[in-house]
Amino acid sequence: MALSDSNLLYFMQMGCIATRGLPRILACFFLIMPSASAQAGRSKEYLRWFDLQYATLSARYRYVESSALVTTTNQMQHRESFRGRLKFDRQGRFSLNAGVFSGRQFIGSWNNTGWGTGAGQSNLAFKQLFVAAAPAKGLTLEYGGLYILRGESTEITSYDDDGYIMGERINLKQPGRFFFDEISVTYAYLGDISIPNINKRFHRLKQSNYHQFLIAKKIGRRVGISLDYTFQDGKETMREAVKLTIPEMRLLDFIRFENYQRTDVNPDYGFALYGEKVLRRRITLGGGYAQVDPHHGNLNADRFLTGKRIFLMSSFQILPELSFAPYLTRGVANHVPITQHVRLDFVLNYNLLKSLQRAGLIL
Repeated sequence: MALSDSNLLYFMQMGCIATRGLPRILACFFLIMPSASAQAGRSKEYLRWFDLQYATLSARYRYVESSALVTTTNQMQHRESFRGRLKFDRQGRFSLNAGVFSGRQFIGSWNNTGWGTGAGQSNLAFKQLFVAAAPAKGLTLEYGGLYILRGESTEITSYDDDGYIMGERINLKQPGRFFFDEISVTYAYLGDISIPNINKRFHRLKQSNYHQFLIAKKIGRRVGISLDYTFQDGKETMREAVKLTIPEMRLLDFIRFENYQRTDVNPDYGFALYGEKVLRRRITLGGGYAQVDPHHGNLNADRFLTGKRIFLMSSFQILPELSFAPYLTRGVANHVPITQHVRLDFVLNYNLLKSLQRAGLIL
């Protein structure tokens, strides 16, 4: 049976996503983009079923120096990130959701290029794969390999953005009926930090060592707050965060304060304060201070991990699809050794989704 042009294009795209390694992925997409543009005006029936939500290709230079003044990392890395869903009905109330990412760790989605420290890597993994159902407006049920919810908290004091869990979640967003804008309950298994492939973690659906209860509220257009209680392997942690949007200020557009308290198993606390300003639409500058206790578990952002540190980050929008994001952090007043006393990142991000949208392939 002959394939239609639209079906052929769809399978070419899926083949690109399955391709390993940044150079091969880039070559693959650049080869199909001319034919893709030619097909833009033709049938897009596959969009009735498939919704690509996120597609980014990235490269990063990373330098890390420990508190012993030893250079532990000096390398180039690459990252491929894709998120999408297969809709079972036209409105998308029932769907199969997937996340395909590079990286081999819970706290990392980067592969080494082989330039600098570390051998070259080219793996991709299904880190998330779950079914979602929205039987009523504002109510969502999820089951499978899930993303982690954080509310207004970030990966600094919570879990790394690249993290994954296996389990089930109920999420309610009906601010017209309830005081809170979002109410979420998650029962799952969090672990297998060096096994990102979901096909090796399906058996964890029968286990549970992670519970989260989260509520969030918007107060007008300026204030967002969230509160969550998390149980993980016997550790109980409370997290609170508030984001204040203040565009009238010349110095900052918004300020975020996030805080956590661990009530048992090495009880301690930590926090982060961050402010950000957009300059001339294309340039974003931000910075702050973070303090994460040494027993936090090293499952938060790999750029922070534990310790007291100041940090600066920025983003420069070079082209609509291309951005450059430097990051610098330095430990301050730490009385115990830390692995990242100084860290410098230079990240180049290419938004593949925007290119596909401009070509008329994705809505």
